[in-house]
Amino acid sequence: MKDLAARSDLGATAVADRTDATDLAAADMSPTTRDFPLPSRSVRLGLTATAASSPAPATSAASTTQDPPNNATTGTGRHRSGPPAAVKARAALVAVAAGAVAVAVSGSGNHGTSTTAEPVAGEIAPLAAADTGSATVGAPTLASKTSDLDGGVVPAASKADMGGYGKQLTVGKQLAAAAAAREAASRKPLFSAPIKAKYNFTSPYAERWGTFHGGVDLAAPLGTPIHAVSDGTVVKAGPASGYGNWVQIKAADGTITMYGHMASSGVLVKEGQKVTAGDVIALVGSEGFSTGPHLHFEVWKNGTTKIDPMPWLASKGISIR
Repeated sequence: MKDLAARSDLGATAVADRTDATDLAAADMSPTTRDFPLPSRSVRLGLTATAASSPAPATSAASTTQDPPNNATTGTGRHRSGPPAAVKARAALVAVAAGAVAVAVSGSGNHGTSTTAEPVAGEIAPLAAADTGSATVGAPTLASKTSDLDGGVVPAASKADMGGYGKQLTVGKQLAAAAAAREAASRKPLFSAPIKAKYNFTSPYAERWGTFHGGVDLAAPLGTPIHAVSDGTVVKAGPASGYGNWVQIKAADGTITMYGHMASSGVLVKEGQKVTAGDVIALVGSEGFSTGPHLHFEVWKNGTTKIDPMPWLASKGISIR
């Protein structure tokens, strides 16, 4: 019995010890709430060194979590002052900066000019001045005399007298035509072959059929152009016995070149006409004493004496073959 009682007492003691240990552990695991004094608002902003160095002790949770009114006193009995000068200066600086940003954003499109300035001549006219009967409502109307594309500059009316411009233009055209003619004449040779197209040399300057043949014959198709051999003046152009029709051209040194056997329609120049070497003066024909279409060509020295055309032409750089 004594042993049973001892064992009972030992078990009760162990249970009590476990209970105490459990209570102690629970006490250690539970969160501990501690109240710390909350500094005033000026101290939290770092603006008052005195308040930060000596915070007011908190007497209760309510007194440490809320700031008393400006006209209230804390538990220490000190009066709470208003915002310090540094806070006011910073607030004023922020306001000035905000205003400057607003002005820069809203006034950047005006380029520093007032929005109420009078419109400059040449810019878009007000909508009120537009013709509401014909124009679209709300559409801008440009000024009638200027536009934005010309920079607002109104072209001045010309006061120059243009009456003589037409005369000057006519004179200029005449001068240009004369210069072109001189240029073309300078490019022409001093002497030219009587026929430049293909031909056949058929008769020389010599005796033929019992008579003297005083020129050369160049056979070519009907209508082949005949060219003036040298510069000169037409002294004869028309019918001639034995030649059908002929043309005579007198040069400046008195030499006459003669072209014969053309039809009347093949004579392309008139007496007194000035010609230059290479000009077309007639067309090959077969009129008069002719056995076929050809050109009969003669050279008259001093206008009277017939000479052999071939050496004379050769002296001028022209070859007859």
